[in-house]
Amino acid sequence: MLRFLKSERLKRSNEFKAVFQKCRKVEDAILALYVQLSEDAKFRKFGISLGRAHGKANLRNRLKRRLREIYRVECDHFQGGYQIILLPRRGSAQRPFNELKNSFLTLAMKAALLPRTTS
Repeated sequence: MLRFLKSERLKRSNEFKAVFQKCRKVEDAILALYVQLSEDAKFRKFGISLGRAHGKANLRNRLKRRLREIYRVECDHFQGGYQIILLPRRGSAQRPFNELKNSFLTLAMKAALLPRTTS
């Protein structure tokens, strides 16, 4: 079973600021993905940033759990080293899981984290 290790998480404010300063942003109506690519292929960090505008704590926590699960399952397919921050848009907490997953994978492909499919 795949694991999402604590060492792969962006936790501190200065880690988030460093990514925001030197990142590439791709977005759609559901998510915004900020990615900073690294030369070291083993360097992987992931974080989620959302505020109180997304609703009560239980809704925010549920959304974070769903996004972390999508990342946990798909991160082995990502290429190279990176730092990713996800910013869900308002209303994302009410979206079905499949919509969140499709949005995340589409943005990851646009950000050159996933190989392009030839179908």
